[in-house]
Amino acid sequence: MTTDQLVYRGVPYSSHQHQPLASVEAVEHVYRGVHYSEPLRHEPLPVDESLELHYRGHVYHHRQQQAQLDLQAG
Repeated sequence: MTTDQLVYRGVPYSSHQHQPLASVEAVEHVYRGVHYSEPLRHEPLPVDESLELHYRGHVYHHRQQQAQLDLQAG
């Protein structure tokens, strides 16, 4: 087996066989009980910094502008 081959459940396969899908056609799928119909490749939605995020009991806010300033300063 060469270094570019992967093994899944004992079956070797090459990672070069799998190309990213460039489909712009909508695909029906379900995530956590919510139905979606989106293409596999799409532009991300713009960030809404006023949106309040909750994760494991903590509240977060998007701070994209602050993160960009921190990266440029560092």
